[in-house]
Amino acid sequence: MSTSSKPKKIVPKGQVRELKLVHSVSRKGADIIKTEEVKTPKKKVASKSRSSSPVKRRRVDSAVQEPIPLVFEVPDISKKRRTLVRSFFCFDSSFFLIHGIQDQNDYLRQFLDHEKTYLRLLIGQEIPPSKSICVSCNVQGAEFRCLDCFGPHWWCKACLIDSHAWQPFHQPQRWKNGSFEKVSLYELGVVLNLGGCCCTKDGSPFGDRAITVIHINGVFTTSVRFCHCPGAAADHEQLFANRLFPSTFDRPSTAFTFQLLDYFAIDAMECKTSAQSFFQKLRRMTNNAFPDEVPVSWL
Repeated sequence: MSTSSKPKKIVPKGQVRELKLVHSVSRKGADIIKTEEVKTPKKKVASKSRSSSPVKRRRVDSAVQEPIPLVFEVPDISKKRRTLVRSFFCFDSSFFLIHGIQDQNDYLRQFLDHEKTYLRLLIGQEIPPSKSICVSCNVQGAEFRCLDCFGPHWWCKACLIDSHAWQPFHQPQRWKNGSFEKVSLYELGVVLNLGGCCCTKDGSPFGDRAITVIHINGVFTTSVRFCHCPGAAADHEQLFANRLFPSTFDRPSTAFTFQLLDYFAIDAMECKTSAQSFFQKLRRMTNNAFPDEVPVSWL
C-alpha cells in the first residue's frame, strides 16, 4: 500500500448512494463518461435541548405553540393621558375636606389664625408676672426662674436653693435691671453632698471643694462635699458612686456625668462628632456670647 494514496470514504452499511453519469470532453476531443455521487442537501433540524426545569420547559413550549404576531398594536397614549388627568381632578378640595386630609398650606393657614396669640404668650415669658410671689413659700417675692425645670415656676433665693439641692446642673435666671441674667447655683450656695454627712477635713468647713462638672447642657462649677469619716471611700470613688466619672484618681478637679458620656457616644456614632467639637458645643451652650470664658478645669 502506497503512503501517498488517499483514504477511501467508508460508506456505512444500509446507506444507498445515488450516482449519476457525467459526460465531458477532453482537450483532445475524446469523450469522457464518469459517475459522480449526487449530494443531497441535509435538512436542518432545530434540536432544542429540553431544560431540566419544568418552569422553563413550560415557557419554551408556550413560545413554540403561540407564535409572535407580526403586527403589533400601538397603545393609544391619548387615552391614557385622559385617564390620568381625569383621575387627578377627582381629588379636589372637597375630597380632602370630607376625608380630613390636610396639606402643609392648610396647617400654615391655621397657624396664621393663632399667630398673635402665640406671639403674645412668647413675649409674656420674657417678663416676670405682675404679682411675683414664690410658688413654694407663697410669702417672699420671687425673682428667680429656671428654664431647665418644667413649668413657669418663680422662686425666692431660699426656695430656689432647696428645690435644686439634687439638681445642681440647672441654669437659673434672675430678673435684674429689666432683663434676665444667668446665675450660678455655686454662687448662690448650692452644695452637692456626696456622703450625706457634715464631717470636716484639714480645717475646711464640711470639706467642700469646687470642681468642674460637665453635663449635657453645659459646663458647671459645683461645690462638692466629700465624706471624710473614718473608713470612707476615696474622693474618686464617691464621685463614681454618684454617677460622676472623675478625670483623675488623686484629688479630682473635673468630672463628667454618666448621662453626658452616653450622649456623646450616641452623638459620635450617629453624627460623627469629634470630642473637641462636642466640647466646643457645650461651652457655647454655657455661654453663647463668650464661650472662651468657660473654664476647662478648676485649679
